[in-house]
Amino acid sequence: MEMSQDRDFPRDDADALDRIELPAPGTVRRGTLRFSHPALADWSWPYTVVRGAEDGPRVALTSGVHPAEYPAIEGNIRVTRHLDPARLRGTVVSLPLIDVPAFLSRTPFVCPIDGKNPNRFFPGDPEGTFTEVMDDAIFRTVIAPSDYLIDLHGGDMVEALFPFSIYSESGNADIDARSKALGIAFGLPYLIASRPQPGGLGGMTVQAAAASGIPGIIAEAGSSGLLTKPETRMMVDGVENALRSLGMLDGEAREFSPVEIGQFTWLRSPEEGMWYPSVGTGDHVHEGQHVGRIGNLYGDTVAEISAPHDGAVLFITSAPAMPKDGLIMSIGQ
Repeated sequence: MEMSQDRDFPRDDADALDRIELPAPGTVRRGTLRFSHPALADWSWPYTVVRGAEDGPRVALTSGVHPAEYPAIEGNIRVTRHLDPARLRGTVVSLPLIDVPAFLSRTPFVCPIDGKNPNRFFPGDPEGTFTEVMDDAIFRTVIAPSDYLIDLHGGDMVEALFPFSIYSESGNADIDARSKALGIAFGLPYLIASRPQPGGLGGMTVQAAAASGIPGIIAEAGSSGLLTKPETRMMVDGVENALRSLGMLDGEAREFSPVEIGQFTWLRSPEEGMWYPSVGTGDHVHEGQHVGRIGNLYGDTVAEISAPHDGAVLFITSAPAMPKDGLIMSIGQ
């Protein structure tokens, strides 16, 4: 990626209402995005468009669906700030922060206005609560007009994770293959195929995109709400290589062989109390292996947690406070 700390690229800044107009080829546009929907009228979203001098794919680069996932947000900012439009083929439309109401309040996971997780309600609903209306507006404005989606995530304030990417298996062979290829090109150690399953997560950006015929990935790096340099670098390098793989930047894309995950299981706590994991992110576990326990506030063990199958620990709730049925870890096989 062509990076510069010193020179400004040709800019044509403009705010936007309900849609983002592209600037002239070879230029950058920055501004705030607003929506006419009454529920969103008091809020605005910073956006950047980098339009290449030559034609090519349009990529939506998003982050901040969970706004304490800071390497994702910082990686997005760095990419769009230093991407040279004169050397780009195609267009990158960046929205570094989606859950704007949660950012300054440092609210993990959910939008503080209605208490909903934005990455469970895409493509949204214009007749729903604030989060659903926000998801609908952003999906229609930023994601739906794009040819690809790269959605950057990481470990929120109480989440430790090992870097991985996710793509959605939608049943459309062409879209699924292109999503998988994009996930491989991003270069994180694990690649998860998200398949519909009982108890699985729904309403994610990549699921809604794939259902609309848009290949996409979620890339996850960073832990516990910390802005860390190595994980930020992973995000910048991953976007760079993904854009090279799409022919949007000069040079050969690096080749990666991530471990492919076909079964991604979320473990939930059978009791409330204090959570004491006995394994760490990146550890490999075996079916039936003890992975942690739940203790009450008297120090008694009230539940032992075992691995349901072999696999790698990709996510652990890092905070000890654990509600009943709360997420405690994920294991990918």
